[in-house]
Amino acid sequence: MPPVSGPRQIVLWLTPKIFRDLRTPGPRVREFFDHYADCFRGGGKVVVNFCTGNGDHVLSWAGPGSEDDTFEWARFNSYGGTDADPHAHNLDWLTRVREGGERSYNPYCAGPMVIMSEQVMDYDVLKGIYAAFRTEAAARGLDLALLEYLEPGPEFCPSLWKDELHPEAAPGSADAGGTIARGVIDVCAPLHGDGRRYAAFPSGIPAGTETGAFVARQTAAYVEDFGIDGIFLGNQFGLLGFWHPDNAPDPTPERRAGISRFFRRLRHEMGDRLIYWMDTYWPVPYEVERWAMSPENYACLDAVMCCNFAVLVDKNQILPNLESKLAVAAEAPRPPAVLFSTDFVDPWYAYRAHLDHREIFEFQQRIYREHGSRAQGLSFFANDTFGHFVPHAPLAQTWAAVTEGHSRDTATDTAVSVA
Repeated sequence: MPPVSGPRQIVLWLTPKIFRDLRTPGPRVREFFDHYADCFRGGGKVVVNFCTGNGDHVLSWAGPGSEDDTFEWARFNSYGGTDADPHAHNLDWLTRVREGGERSYNPYCAGPMVIMSEQVMDYDVLKGIYAAFRTEAAARGLDLALLEYLEPGPEFCPSLWKDELHPEAAPGSADAGGTIARGVIDVCAPLHGDGRRYAAFPSGIPAGTETGAFVARQTAAYVEDFGIDGIFLGNQFGLLGFWHPDNAPDPTPERRAGISRFFRRLRHEMGDRLIYWMDTYWPVPYEVERWAMSPENYACLDAVMCCNFAVLVDKNQILPNLESKLAVAAEAPRPPAVLFSTDFVDPWYAYRAHLDHREIFEFQQRIYREHGSRAQGLSFFANDTFGHFVPHAPLAQTWAAVTEGHSRDTATDTAVSVA
């Protein structure tokens, strides 16, 4: 492997929408590696965060022998919940946003509410997709880590486990593209008894089991059964109250202890498998003081992604957040990698950041030029809601900023060495 001359990790998020045929993934996987070839030439690790659904299929996995079980996947745009009326929702969205010209906070996330594919997903099909990425990466000599995505909230597709089997585990709510939906996992919540078979609980879930304990064991079992490298915890998994400190619940000692138990249990159950975590969009002091995170929990993670996604980020927090994550990683006995995120398109919504949020899109590049090389990786969504990859022009613009940032870092290192 050549020496790393760019980000040490490239973490690309993909959904099954990229496949014209879920059962023959090979050709499209080759197109993926061709499309992003420039991003992989720096010599760093390639991490694919495969976002099959919202993670409900992980929590519902019954174990080996259940490969032909079908499940919902992220085949929707602006999913609004099982009770949503797409016709009424879309008329409201068209009236306010498209015809009415609304320019309020992120109107482009709210629509249209449509199903993008009628293909059926099962676990055997998913195993074939995982294998296609492994095979193609090996053929190209790439150092690949394959992760599955676990979402705490109600976005992207219906959730059997959260909505029907264990709603007591997911009492939180979220504004998902303009639709207020319940179904955000609380790792501190006790579960009702459940006699259904699970990979990690073949005799069922005993009543009173803490949700975080179930998630930790079940996730580890899924990762082991499917031979993937780890899990990517999305949307501040473990910390209720999405996206702003004012939404956080009271950080009681009990909640803080429960959150810490979850991260420690997950680390224990996962062993040397990877745990990546998407943060709150806010610096560490906010996460610790408002969301009841604890500094030692970061050491349970292999990577922390600083969320900079344009539809939600306060741009004044991007650099402070990066600085805070670098600082907490440096102090951890087992330091996680810090990932800088940028965005172009969204796999679940129709907005396009490089067009609809141009100011933030270019601000991300400015920060990366000046500071990004201090992080240990770069992460972005690699397909849009239609299943297409990032257009070449905005990708090239961002990659020029990334290259410039690492060139500056190399030049500085050389100057210091010569001196």
